Amino acid sequence: MFSILLLLIPTISAKATVKKTVVGVSSAFIERSGSTTLSVFISSDEKIAGGSFDILYNPEQLRINASDVKMTDTLSEYLSVGGSDASGKISISFAKASGSVIDGTVMEVKATVLSAGYGNINNLILENTELYDEQGKRITTQLINGQIKPFVGKESTHPNAVTVDKPWLITVSKPYNPATLNTSAVTLKRGSTDFPIELEVVNDRQFRVKPIGSYIRSTYTLEITDQLRSINGAKLNEPVRLKFKVN
Repeated sequence: MFSILLLLIPTISAKATVKKTVVGVSSAFIERSGSTTLSVFISSDEKIAGGSFDILYNPEQLRINASDVKMTDTLSEYLSVGGSDASGKISISFAKASGSVIDGTVMEVKATVLSAGYGNINNLILENTELYDEQGKRITTQLINGQIKPFVGKESTHPNAVTVDKPWLITVSKPYNPATLNTSAVTLKRGSTDFPIELEVVNDRQFRVKPIGSYIRSTYTLEITDQLRSINGAKLNEPVRLKFKVN
């Protein structure tokens, strides 16, 4: 099993405790121009009865219309509303009488990089984030902002063709926060199309990436972004991109 070592940058003035609840926007790598779909996710082991938050972006660099924002079934049990005002803000709010554990994508956002954003880092910033439990108590939340940017990181190619069920063992230099281990931080693509994967916690410094089903003959790219965080909020030293072939 091929192992990838990831280095996490230490942070200052952060407590070394696992954040139980994470709200984030996925990142995407675009070299110059084009469109991409981002995921807005909540990962928590607490029962959440409601909440709201905004995502701010630069409308001079990104185009996100009202029709580009879709709620997912993750909040189907909640009364929810979400959308973009097309002028720099996406909003979402949701509530219900009893709380539930939320762990998944709550919204998908199609963003188009405009000419002003070519080759730049385009930020999607979470603000006004409030989540509450059944008693109306505010839940402590770690925020992970998203970016659309060119890939600048460690690239490698696996030297040999792999089997149709090949798993990948990932090792990090510091204990990672399992709430940030999701398919926004770790993706697999067959060409330019997402390929379904399962992420398995091995221990506090390792996790396994496995295909759901079998690979077919093609070239694949495994990407790990800096949205995977250590237990004290440290980011990856650099994103990782691994290419491999299945014959």
